Amino acid sequence: MRKIYSVLILAVAWIVAVQTFAEAAATSAPDVEVDAKVKASVAEQIDPAKELVSQVLDRYMGKTEISTLSLMTCPYQIKNKKLSCASDIRKKKVKSLTKNYGENLRDSKGLLLIVEPIAEFGIGILQYDYTNSGQDTDQWLYLPELDQVKRMSSSADAPKKGSLFGSEFALEDVEREKVADYEYRILKTAKIGGRDVTVVEQHPDDERAKKTNYLKRVKWIDSERLIVLKENFYSLSGELMKVSYVSNVEEIDGIWTARQRTMRNLKSQRISMLHYDDVNYNIEIDDEYLTRRVLSDAVYRNRFLNDIDESVQKNSEAKLGMNP
Repeated sequence: MRKIYSVLILAVAWIVAVQTFAEAAATSAPDVEVDAKVKASVAEQIDPAKELVSQVLDRYMGKTEISTLSLMTCPYQIKNKKLSCASDIRKKKVKSLTKNYGENLRDSKGLLLIVEPIAEFGIGILQYDYTNSGQDTDQWLYLPELDQVKRMSSSADAPKKGSLFGSEFALEDVEREKVADYEYRILKTAKIGGRDVTVVEQHPDDERAKKTNYLKRVKWIDSERLIVLKENFYSLSGELMKVSYVSNVEEIDGIWTARQRTMRNLKSQRISMLHYDDVNYNIEIDDEYLTRRVLSDAVYRNRFLNDIDESVQKNSEAKLGMNP
């Protein structure tokens, strides 16, 4: 009898202990709070909008790129729902070089140099982009008339000003975007020219907001080829300011490449088109050709242009099987 009584006492004690533990676990706020933080952290890591933009920016674009560009700008008019230039087109021929470095080849050094018209020959922009979100893009502009290399930069509380050779492409527009500087969200899925696209809205974080000319941007991303087919730029007052779109997308050396990019400025009523006349990937580029010397030293610049033209010619011959 005593044994039965002892067993009953132990059973009751065990039930009470289990109930007490369950109540304590249910009311343990710190445990619930920690779990919520962990879930939020995991959700942030797998944010689908940010992940998609990361894939676009990390897409392999070769170790180097050498291109010849035609840059055309004009005031535009719209008649019968058709857009056309309202006056003469300003044309420039530009030599473009880019060399990618670092993890995922996301750091880069690039050069844009006007070669035509002859009156503007030698005007150039040197640009260094960095993966680190705390390091701003470096840009230097060279004007032969002044024989001066000027560093283009934003201040601590004001965005960078200036455009790409007088076009509707702002200097900010040709910088490489840093995912860490923005918050992203998917708005919808849609189609452009029969292609499936994901529409993503982006807003700058507090630090980036001090250095950008845009309140937000909206991208139409080709879900398969990971190319931004269209992008809307909104002014700091929230108005749609510019619309960019690409065309003539083709695969070159295994890399999806947009041969044409257009920027339409709704505020200035001007439009610029950047057309890639030729594109060459993975041709060796000496680091010395991506320094400020190539901007300001005319003799050195001419040697650089000759070397680049020879490299492109050899690459073209090799592709055609003409190289012995």
